[in-house]
Amino acid sequence: MKKVIYLSLVGIFSLFTSCSGEGDGGETVDSDTLNLDTLVDTTLIDSTLFMDDSGYVDEELETTNIIEAKYGEQWDFCDCVVKNDSINTVLEKAGDDADYDAILARMDTIDMHCKTMLTTPNTTPDEREAHNRKVRKCLKNAK
Repeated sequence: MKKVIYLSLVGIFSLFTSCSGEGDGGETVDSDTLNLDTLVDTTLIDSTLFMDDSGYVDEELETTNIIEAKYGEQWDFCDCVVKNDSINTVLEKAGDDADYDAILARMDTIDMHCKTMLTTPNTTPDEREAHNRKVRKCLKNAK
């Protein structure tokens, strides 16, 4: 499952780079010539940095480091849950005279520091329930 997330991130990265129409030297890149090996070779972080003696790559650590390289320091899971809950509460209670630009700017800041939380898989019912328990525990401990 982690490999699927990693490949999805690589695919999104390739979509943005192939849509720009420019390579490193400014020449036009034919999207048909791009393949997965080329994309993996040009990622921000060398996979061998996360390889243990047996050749296993810790994909979660690699994904986290790629996200941190692009978006900066990432916050703890519970920090993200509490801050997202707080900003959602503010948004729900905001009246007509609220400063929505400030609220949206704060939402963007929270979003940028909580990208790793979005890569955590929770596709099965058991994973979703475990995620929900973890969220409830964070919110309970914050009060």
